[in-house]
Amino acid sequence: MIEHTRHGAVDVISIQDSLTHTNADQAQKEILSHISPGQPRVVVELSEMTFCDSSGLETILDLRDHCVKRGGLFKLAAANNLCTDILQVTGLLDSMELYNDPVSAAGSFAT
Repeated sequence: MIEHTRHGAVDVISIQDSLTHTNADQAQKEILSHISPGQPRVVVELSEMTFCDSSGLETILDLRDHCVKRGGLFKLAAANNLCTDILQVTGLLDSMELYNDPVSAAGSFAT
């Protein structure tokens, strides 16, 4: 469900299934286990996320808050059409940066 890669000092987390009330807690624990300590730089890649309910959105917000509280940064990348629609309707795109792909998102930390 979760794939973790590193692009330099950036943790890239790919969600490869739905993120719903049935798996959100487990997904959050798994994602947090991959995030670097200190001031994390995290990109969550959404191209393969098939669905997201309110629990999934809360997980994304909690991950963002986790990063920000530690002086880090959090960005989204490669949202498919469904994810983009969900993020727009809920207003979350107003408070998060969304990039076309994880490489662009990871590179944006350098600027």
